[in-house]
Order: sequence, then C-alpha cells, then structure tokens
Amino acid sequence: MTADRSQSLAQTPPADPRTKDLFPGWPTQLAATVTRWGLPAFILTLPLEFTSQYLKLQLARIVLVVVGLAFAYLVVTGERKLVVPLSSSSIVLVAFVGVSVLSWLLTRAPGSKNELADVVLYPFVALLVVNLARTETDHRNAWIAFLVSGIVIALLLAVLHFTHLAIWRGDPLGARTNATFGDPNVAARFLTLSACAGIVLFAGRVRVDKLALGAVATGAAFTASTLSKSSLLVFPISAAVAAVFGRDRRRAAAVGALALVIFAASVVFTPGASPRIVRAINQVLGGANIIATQTSTTTTNQQINQSELDLVRVYLIRAGWQMFLDHPIAGVGLGGYQHALTTTYKSYLPQNPPATLSHTAFVTVLAEQGLIGIGLLGGFLVLLVWEVIRSLRRPTSWREWIVTPAILFIPIIAFSQVEGRMLEEPYLWLALGLLYSARSLEKSMRTVELPA
Repeated sequence: MTADRSQSLAQTPPADPRTKDLFPGWPTQLAATVTRWGLPAFILTLPLEFTSQYLKLQLARIVLVVVGLAFAYLVVTGERKLVVPLSSSSIVLVAFVGVSVLSWLLTRAPGSKNELADVVLYPFVALLVVNLARTETDHRNAWIAFLVSGIVIALLLAVLHFTHLAIWRGDPLGARTNATFGDPNVAARFLTLSACAGIVLFAGRVRVDKLALGAVATGAAFTASTLSKSSLLVFPISAAVAAVFGRDRRRAAAVGALALVIFAASVVFTPGASPRIVRAINQVLGGANIIATQTSTTTTNQQINQSELDLVRVYLIRAGWQMFLDHPIAGVGLGGYQHALTTTYKSYLPQNPPATLSHTAFVTVLAEQGLIGIGLLGGFLVLLVWEVIRSLRRPTSWREWIVTPAILFIPIIAFSQVEGRMLEEPYLWLALGLLYSARSLEKSMRTVELPA
C-alpha cells in the first residue's frame, strides 16, 4: 500500500509555477472584486450624508477607505500599477495644493483643520478614481451609478415633499424639502449635476438612454421642491449649456428642451418657487449694486439688513475683498477667513449675522491665499478647459466620458459662488478623477492607433 502511494505520488506531475498567477489566493480575488465595484459603490453612497449621524463617519468615506486599502494591496502585490495623470493642469493643481499646505503651516488659523484636510485628501480621492476607472466599462458603470443615485434621490425628495416628512435636518417651517444631505441647497445642487450628466449621456448614445432620461426628468421635476434660490437660477442655465455640448445635436436639443419644460412646470406648481426666483434675481442684482457702489461698511450693513440679501452675503464678500487688499500676495492663510472675519474684520459683520463662513469660493481663495492661490487655481481651470477642448477637436469614442465630467464643473463652480463648497465638494474631485482617467485612456488609444 505504501509502495502504491509512493508510485502514485511519483506519477503526479510537478506543479507549474506559472499556474500561481492563474489562481490567485482569496485576498487577491477579494481585493480585485472590491476595486472592480468600489467606484460605483462609492458613487451610490456619496449622497447619503445623513449616515454620519449613525456611523460617526459618512458611509461613502468608509467605502472609500475600504476600496483604497484594497487597491493599495493590489499595487503592493504587483497585481495593479499606480497610474498618475501627468498633464499641465494636474501639475498646476499639485502646485496649488502645495501652496495651500504651506499657507496653512505659516498661519494655522483656529478652526482651519477641516479646510486643510479637504485640500490634502480630496486630490487623493481623484487619484484613486483615476486608477479605478481603467476601461470604458468602468466609466459606463460609474455613470450608471451616478444616474441611478440621481433618480433615487429625486424620487425620495418627491416622497418627502408630498408627505411633509424629513430624514435629516428638515425645514422647521415645512416649506423646503431636503433629502439625504445636510442642506436642501446641496440636494438641489446634486440633482442639477445628475440632470446635466443625463443630458450629455443621452445625446451621446452610450447605451444608458432610459437612465439618462430618468435622471433628467426627475431632477427637473423635483429640484424646485428644495426652494433653493441658487438652483432656481443655475439649473436652467446648466441644462442649456449641457445640451450645447451633446454629440447628437437633435437629441441634445430635445432632451435639453424637455428638462427646461419640466423644470418650468415644477416651478409653477411648487408653492413658493416662483417668488423665490424673483427674490433671487433681485438679490443678485441688488447685492452686485451694493458691492460696486458702496464704500461705507455701516451703510452697506443697513442695506443688507433691510433687503435681507441672504443669497449674495454682501458683507462676506466685502470683508473677503478687504482681507485680500490687506494681504494681496498670500492672503490670511488657508482656512483663516472665518477667524479673520470674527476678529480683525468684525466691523463688517451686521447685527446678528446669519453666517460667518464665506459663501463665494473665489473670494475665499482671494482672501485666504491671495494672488498666489487664485493665480494657481485660475491657471488650473484654464489649462483644464484647454485640455478638454483639445480632446473635442478630435472626437473619439471617449468623447462622452470626457465631456460629461467636464460639464459638471460648470454648475459646481456656479453654485460655489453663492453657496461656497467648491474645493470641499466631493463631486468636483469625482468628476476630475473621471475626466483625467478618460483623457489618459483616450491618449493611450490614439497612441496605439498611430502607424508604426
């Protein structure tokens, strides 16, 4: 019996070392699965800001940590390679981040650690997105998740609107509807982004037509229920711009018109929406007039109190502008706006100020980082636009995966000028990661197509 066993073992062929790579261990398989579906999972959980009340940390951030660790494991074990986008805009962006960190180190304003964390960590989120989206299928799955989340949040918003319920931070007066975000304005911003993405993807014929139409229709129908004054102005403008950049002009015009018609109807039938549009326009025009013509802080504050310019936050803009004039080169330091306003520049505050955080992103950068910061940020945006234009000059199958994230920058930047939340907006960095990924893959495709 022993002899038979020895003979059987002797006849067994030795293991081929090459089969080790064909049958990886379970840690590698698990990590590969996590990285494959990690990006859609992150996108689906990103709107669920209310989960921070139960998990002490937003669910999307927990997902991001898990996916990041899985990807790091694959890099360390040699299963994946780290891809770093190298372009003019990305280099300037890195320079901006470096200057921002240096600005914080030199000033260390009280209460500024969150701003530092945003500037330092979000670029790594964009880098992770670049490495998770390495095929056209990855990009399609990412945008499918984005459209699905837009539809689900819009429908949830509708249910909460008609039932007068709230998941988190409901309006005490019961007029405005929130969904899963910390603020109805942020919910409206998200629905605007999903509708814009739906317009471009529908016009691009990338086999997500039903989801794209659903995102456009539901976003247009229920954004007004948030009564966000900024979205009542930004949504129609963003939808029109998105339609201009659709590949199929007829489809783009049709879906853009559909979005505007549904949005207009929702404004008419949503109680309080129409007056808020009028008020928003008056506030923008009135705030611009005050900023341009008034020189006396006392007079300006009286006018602010009388007209309740809560959209433009005139006193915040004027205080930020004065910070820039006093510190034109490097500003008051990253995250130092609020501390400077409540101390050195407190004379700009009206009685019982509704806010002490800047609501105008470019003014914030001017005040906190001066000409150096705004110059680098402006240079990054200009170069990014130029890179997108270069891709559009020779359109390929990657066109929609480049245009869609690029279009999202328009409403994000527009909203950030009246609500803040630009560098700290997670969808900005998600869009940037998908844009850099698509451009790098498009470049690789063009290189392969070049004749030998």
